[in-house]
Amino acid sequence: MGLPAGELSTVEDFLNNDAFRTWLMERRPEDQLAWQQWLSENPEKVDLYEQAVAVFLTLQGKTTPLSDQEVKDKTQQILDHIPDEDTPVKPLIGWQWGRWVAAASVLFFLIWWQAGKPSIRSVTDIAGTKETRGIQTGEWKVVRNASDRSMTVLLPEQSSVLLSANSQIRFRMDPMYDLREVYLQGEGFFEVAKNPAKPFIVYTNRLTTRVTGTSFQIRSFVNESDAFVKVKTGKVSVTPVGAAGSSLKEVSLAVNQQLKINTKTNKVEKKVSQQVEVGQSDIISQPFKFDFTPVPEVFSQLEATYHMPIVYDHDLLKNCTFTGQLNDVPFLEKIRLICQTVESSYSVVNNQVVIQSAGCN
Repeated sequence: MGLPAGELSTVEDFLNNDAFRTWLMERRPEDQLAWQQWLSENPEKVDLYEQAVAVFLTLQGKTTPLSDQEVKDKTQQILDHIPDEDTPVKPLIGWQWGRWVAAASVLFFLIWWQAGKPSIRSVTDIAGTKETRGIQTGEWKVVRNASDRSMTVLLPEQSSVLLSANSQIRFRMDPMYDLREVYLQGEGFFEVAKNPAKPFIVYTNRLTTRVTGTSFQIRSFVNESDAFVKVKTGKVSVTPVGAAGSSLKEVSLAVNQQLKINTKTNKVEKKVSQQVEVGQSDIISQPFKFDFTPVPEVFSQLEATYHMPIVYDHDLLKNCTFTGQLNDVPFLEKIRLICQTVESSYSVVNNQVVIQSAGCN
């Protein structure tokens, strides 16, 4: 197809545009390229495009055309059933963005995952750090790291993420869903709890990464030309998003392999060298192997790496040692295995790990 015809100045204009509806219903690669070009030439229309995509997905129970009146009536019904935000939000082109973003954000990412969306900023860029609730998709939480160092985020299903500075993730609060999904902006090192029945998927603006249990690093900042995935343990499957003209679709990566995509040229490169290049986060190079190491030293290393306080009685644990390999398990599983070895227990209180122990003889 060519570029979208007609004036697109409102959400209704998009929803009534044949080219727009064809793109969302048929998801043809040539349509994707056309919309990428149109958005790059009309950056002031990005917000409207995102609103229209989300509303279309909310309304579209089947692929039959919607009349103008259906669009207006059903859209208003959706907005009427979403509670107002606590904080007033300035309306955007007559639409109360804060009210409908909760219903729209997850659905927008769904079309991105299924079809490979054009390279524009995501809804979570606008949603900020508040928790959002998607229609029939459960409760989501947004965590943003505004500090100057990495921070550990504990996911409800026991995986963990070392989230780099100026990065953000979004995940479901309910661990019972069949898919464990995380949306990442920026950089994070993931240690995924093993669960073959529930795949773990990380979405970024340029890469979709799918695993069942492994550890890997992803970096995908919107203002950087390169995005990559680096594997520390296990295997992952990576799909470049919007890699137009590339012969690579889903790419499998093993230990010490990485995939890089240039966001300007869409060039995809897979490296198979034995040594993974170390980026901003050096956790990917740490072996976490211990041989009769005093437990306080083990805890000190984990604290320094994960920036998560570990509270314990040093005198009680100074004679305890730990021997083992903790390279391929999430943060809390590391803590559990150490505690199991020295007959101790732990709890997480106010973003810190508290160790309960009687000590070692």
